Amino acid sequence: GFRGGRGGFGGRLGGGGGGRDGGGRFGGGPSRRSNNKCRITGLPPSGSWQDLKDHMREAGDVCYADVYRDGTGLVEYEKREDMKYALKKLDGTKFKSHEGETSTIRVKEDDRYSRSPSRSRSRSPYKDSSRRRSP
Repeated sequence: GFRGGRGGFGGRLGGGGGGRDGGGRFGGGPSRRSNNKCRITGLPPSGSWQDLKDHMREAGDVCYADVYRDGTGLVEYEKREDMKYALKKLDGTKFKSHEGETSTIRVKEDDRYSRSPSRSRSRSPYKDSSRRRSP
């Protein structure tokens, strides 16, 4: 009986492993798709992510859309070509929110991921090391 119990415990551990794999996929998925992101600026205050998704769908399949309080938004396309097309076709277009507010939006490729880490990395370590060595 006791040995059977241990076997059951082993099975449960295996199930936990499966769950951990699922968790990893959830955590890593969004960042892995980030090459097809574009940043939108100039959105009206009432613009929602649904409004943005509808507008940006003219260029292709949008798999993710989000808007922020400062009038910027983020859109992710399934295909890189669609994102490139959106940069050309939808930059400078008139955006209309569900409340009827309109504004001219700017669409740019979101290159925060490729650019900023190297910038901050090259700047700060030197300061720290010289500060540390002087005493």
